Amino acid sequence: MAGFGLELFVLLCSLTERIYARSPNILFILADDMGQWAAGAYGNPEIKTPNIDMLAKEGVRFTNAFCNTPVCSASRTSYLTGRLPSQHGVHDWIAGGNGCDQNPPIFYSQEETTYTDVLAEHGYVCGISGKYHLGDQQQPQHSFSHWFVHQSGGGNYNNPPMVKDGQCVHPEGYISDIITTDAIQFISETAKSEKPFYASVHFTAPHSPYTGHDGKADSMHPKEIVEQYSNCTFSFLPQEPMNRYAHYTGGLTQECLGNRQCLLGYYAAVTAMDNNIGRLLNTLDTLGIGTETLVVFASDHGFNAGQHGLWGKGNAVYPLNMFDTSLKIPMIFRHLGVLQPHVQESHVQVIDIAPTLLDYVGNLTFPEEVNVAGNSFKDVIFSKALVQGPVYGEYGQTRSIRMANIKLVRRLTGQTEIYNLTEDPKESINVANNGIYFANQTVLENNMRDWFSYLEDPVLSGWTLPVTGQGQVESIVYNKTGYITKPPFSPLYRNHEIKSYEGPWWDYD
Repeated sequence: MAGFGLELFVLLCSLTERIYARSPNILFILADDMGQWAAGAYGNPEIKTPNIDMLAKEGVRFTNAFCNTPVCSASRTSYLTGRLPSQHGVHDWIAGGNGCDQNPPIFYSQEETTYTDVLAEHGYVCGISGKYHLGDQQQPQHSFSHWFVHQSGGGNYNNPPMVKDGQCVHPEGYISDIITTDAIQFISETAKSEKPFYASVHFTAPHSPYTGHDGKADSMHPKEIVEQYSNCTFSFLPQEPMNRYAHYTGGLTQECLGNRQCLLGYYAAVTAMDNNIGRLLNTLDTLGIGTETLVVFASDHGFNAGQHGLWGKGNAVYPLNMFDTSLKIPMIFRHLGVLQPHVQESHVQVIDIAPTLLDYVGNLTFPEEVNVAGNSFKDVIFSKALVQGPVYGEYGQTRSIRMANIKLVRRLTGQTEIYNLTEDPKESINVANNGIYFANQTVLENNMRDWFSYLEDPVLSGWTLPVTGQGQVESIVYNKTGYITKPPFSPLYRNHEIKSYEGPWWDYD
């Protein structure tokens, strides 16, 4: 019997290895600050993105994909956990505790279960190359056995500060190339194993800076790529009059609105990233694993590059905004020989990604005790069915609910925005004071209130927290006491003189 038990154990181990080998690899490519409009596949005739366009042609391109929080660290945590900021407690970009030059480093999501944790439990080898920006960059987290990340989250594109094997390093070169080279090495080495791999390739592109200290795009980004746009008129991105509330949040709008060099830098950063996406796809082909690998391309959130008179995302103005240009993201799923290429108009959200990936690779799920807000949309990936349910957003004391044709935005202070997306897709006219929308407003407010009330943690809820868009510097539940013992967010006017309000920006015309 003892011998039989040993033979059974060996057989089960062998079967387990084969099951892992049959599970698809995942290459997850994430852009930073890339609006859905910033790719040829999404209708931009000026920008050069041949590899993203090829992914779209060979895969499933989502036209109604949205982030739930239009700022990087909060959205990235929601990607990993399938949970809202009011559940996981990361509400803004991480400004404190990232490691290397910050002491002490802070592990913002230590209590969370991520989909990489679940994948690793089921035999996946997980690696990350690029931007993490969720605190304590020197410590590998959430089951990533390969860890090559930016020391903070972004900055100069050349000779970037990175962390490799726990050490702070400054490799020479352009960051998109460096991230890709590392990812290719991880994929190439792991592909030799019988276990599947999960590779996160998180570019810092096309986040600012767009220019060097001389104000020129080609001193920050490859000159040969910048020159590809020398004759570009950028007519696809009209620079609208400056939003009068942009001066409360920083200088990006002031610096870049109407600035051709910023436009050159943004487009060049996207194209340089696209070139490296081509390198990644060529690596899959060279290794002969293109049909064994699910490729996902997305962005952490949307971006305004002149739209609404802004350069930036949700914190481009204060009060924080929930414009579609801040929320809408590119999202493409490609699995050669498995997924039939098509355009999918269903509504999907960032919180849906984690349960979808787990479902896709083998009906995996989060542990029952994890209160996941998102839902798998695996069935939608495989079909052309149209599902356009509500999409929810939150950024501190600002929340939104978006349906196919109408959007409601509410703030703790009581201000309301309603946009008729059929007649006003650019969200330029707030119709909240129009009586014909009162019934819609009541239904949407009740839906949004009930949904957040069901899911949010009262201690971590952003609805009553002073989230300013200027950065999060502490964990909300500090030292696991259950109470906030240090100010968790940077004050609004950290770098600016306090100015009196001119009136509510949501009434601007």
